[in-house]
Amino acid sequence: MLRVAVAGCGGAAWIGHLPWIWAHPGASLVATCALDESQARQAAERWGAPHWYTDFFEMLLHESLDAVVIATPPATHSRFTLAAIERGLHVLLEKPMAPSVQECDAIISAAQHHGRVVMLSHEKRFNPSFEKIKEIIEDGLRGQPFCGVVHWSAAWRLHPGVLGPPDYLSSYTWRWTDAQAGGGILADHLPHYVDLWRWWFDSELKTIDAEVINVRGDLIGDEKLGGPHEDFSVALARFENGCIGMFESGNAGRGLSPIQGVGSGIGEWSEYGMIYGTRGHLVFDALPWDSAELPRIMVYSLQQKSPSYRGWFQVEMPDPYRAPGGPLAPGSNRHYPSKRKMDHFTECFAEGRPPRVGAWDGRATVSAVEAAYRSARAGNRVEVG
Repeated sequence: MLRVAVAGCGGAAWIGHLPWIWAHPGASLVATCALDESQARQAAERWGAPHWYTDFFEMLLHESLDAVVIATPPATHSRFTLAAIERGLHVLLEKPMAPSVQECDAIISAAQHHGRVVMLSHEKRFNPSFEKIKEIIEDGLRGQPFCGVVHWSAAWRLHPGVLGPPDYLSSYTWRWTDAQAGGGILADHLPHYVDLWRWWFDSELKTIDAEVINVRGDLIGDEKLGGPHEDFSVALARFENGCIGMFESGNAGRGLSPIQGVGSGIGEWSEYGMIYGTRGHLVFDALPWDSAELPRIMVYSLQQKSPSYRGWFQVEMPDPYRAPGGPLAPGSNRHYPSKRKMDHFTECFAEGRPPRVGAWDGRATVSAVEAAYRSARAGNRVEVG
């Protein structure tokens, strides 16, 4: 039985971690921790943890643990992870791995020295649709991939009180206003697709050219909610194998997704992308990260043996099993990426094997973000270290 504590009891923990530890037959939630005592206590009471804390180091001192989930703000990641490793614990760490590559290297060194697992919580790697995209690429259905394009954005920052969902401001404002958040929308979103692209294209990032804008702060002139960080970003990347990646993300402007038609409603994100290959193309269209619905995939392939009149065709993906409760009834959806992520982490602990998304993967995404901000400041393309 994996004895787990969860540090950080915000939205990421409630949706992506706590329900799946609670439901897992091989894991036990021992404690929760948050600076806000009521938040830590509420999480402990809801998910059956016997103890809650407001001090991470006190929790490590008093609890008998095998692993800890760290879902706190990025500025704490390095300090908390190093302390957990030194206590002999395995770590499931929310992205970004740390605010800097230097801190990532310290984590990698400590994990190797103590023989501990550090797994990154890149839940998109555990999404069956994104696994299917990897399979399609490897099958050669579209030939050799040469370009990936992603649009991922919302319009909330244009009018937060109207365009955002009811709990949006209370749960997300810190990302705009906290100087220690490590960056804005680019730092928040780019790691996901750098990780996917590295995996899909089987290549490391070589260069990046980025531009960022703070629409709420600089263009609208909102001193209260504008904050120091960008809310719209565009990045152009090149990989060592020649593939190109184009990434656009923001919460001050959105598109209408091409398959599911998402993006026009209050509080909606639009997240979709394309992968171009020498023998065909692929489009994917995803709902928000907490949705039980899997992303839809459409493929056009010169290799496809179906009748020529079909053109683009949709790849079959399983529908979720719907039961009352949503995340509060996590057994209702075996395809949910966060459930599959926790299954994998537990298996890595039980079987002593490395995780699918490890510390070196986390370092690669932080390196990409650092390079993107260097590029934005310098106004030119930079090498990714």
